[in-house]
Amino acid sequence: MSALAAVTSKKKAARFVGYAFVLPAVLFTAIFDYFPMLDGIWHSFYRWNGNNIEIFVGLGNFKEILSDSVFWTSVRNMLFFLVCNIVLMLPTLVASIVLFRIKHSRWQYAYRVLMCIPMFIPGIVIMLLWQFLYNPQYGFLNQLLASWGLENLQQLWLGDPAMVKWCLVFIGFPWIGSIALLIYLAGLQNLDSSIWDAAAIDGASPLQRALSIEIPLLKGQFKLNLISVLAGAVTGYNLQLVVTNGGPGFSTTVPGLYMYQHAFGSVNADYGYASAVGLLLFLIALLISLLSMKFIRSEE
Repeated sequence: MSALAAVTSKKKAARFVGYAFVLPAVLFTAIFDYFPMLDGIWHSFYRWNGNNIEIFVGLGNFKEILSDSVFWTSVRNMLFFLVCNIVLMLPTLVASIVLFRIKHSRWQYAYRVLMCIPMFIPGIVIMLLWQFLYNPQYGFLNQLLASWGLENLQQLWLGDPAMVKWCLVFIGFPWIGSIALLIYLAGLQNLDSSIWDAAAIDGASPLQRALSIEIPLLKGQFKLNLISVLAGAVTGYNLQLVVTNGGPGFSTTVPGLYMYQHAFGSVNADYGYASAVGLLLFLIALLISLLSMKFIRSEE
């Protein structure tokens, strides 16, 4: 009995040590993740300036949002960028298949390194560089057109409401995401090589291999990247904030940026209204994620 009790006490001590190591992570997650989220939900029912004015308005903020034309314009812009980002997942998928098919291991490694170098460039640098390229006075695009004698094609790239969204979509050309590329490549490298041997025996062309073997077998990796794209398109606003600040007018404003502008972009900050926008944004993201996951499951 004494030996059994000693073993039991050692197990309890080991379990306690495990809990002790996990506890700081749990506390920091609760303080810096869950508390701000719950606080935002709570203040979405208040008129709150972030300091001393806190007036309970119930669903008043949400009623105001439902009649806010700018908010719904931002939602339409968000859906536009969401669709474009989903379509632009294709170049990364194609690049990963092409990279995987490089037979020489050293060349494949070299190209993989070149594809991953953009990961180490801060995103803000890339955004500011593209903003400079689009500058109508001294930007590269208009200067290039002028050097070719095509001054009539020069544009106010970021000042034209009909063109500005497409200009933002073009940022990041050729649209190859380094992390997504590595995820696809890891999925391809983990497949049994006998699959390609069988395809070669059957005389499958490179296009048939891609459509019938490689793309279907990357469905799991595609799901993972799709969730990342959805989250970034629905909640992200860094690109719009840095390059256009939502303009011209509200032609590139998205809900995340609209929320930020209400909280930090004006002297009379309205954190309560911004919290309500954030809560609706969360519900939109949740709905889109559930619909996409339901679609993915229906394809299995």
